[in-house]
Amino acid sequence: MKKAMSIFRKAKPSPTQALEGLKVFAEVVKDNHKITEEETTKRANIFAMRDVEIEKIQAQKEVLKTYFDGIFSERRYMIEQMFDKLDKGIENNNLELIQMSMSSIVSIAQESPLKQVESLMNDFKNDDVKSISI
Repeated sequence: MKKAMSIFRKAKPSPTQALEGLKVFAEVVKDNHKITEEETTKRANIFAMRDVEIEKIQAQKEVLKTYFDGIFSERRYMIEQMFDKLDKGIENNNLELIQMSMSSIVSIAQESPLKQVESLMNDFKNDDVKSISI
């Protein structure tokens, strides 16, 4: 049994082997430190890019909100005006005013406010566009 156990005993490393082992260990620690710094930098860059993209999305949201607020407010006002004219045409039995009002209401209703959104979205994606006016 003692003989079998002696097989598993490790021999002491020579001073040269110990020095080589320490050199390898020091190199691994150095590489690990370098990789850790690189990965930390990459992570910081990813967070910075994320923050820039979030700001961009927030700005796009505000532009779209302003656009929709304005366009729907304008449409509401125009339709209200046309209904007022329609009411006046009906009160005065003015067929020309009735016809013009109805035609305008239908025209406004048929025109989609979303047509210009496609153009806005294309401007958002285009890096050459520096400003967007609505």
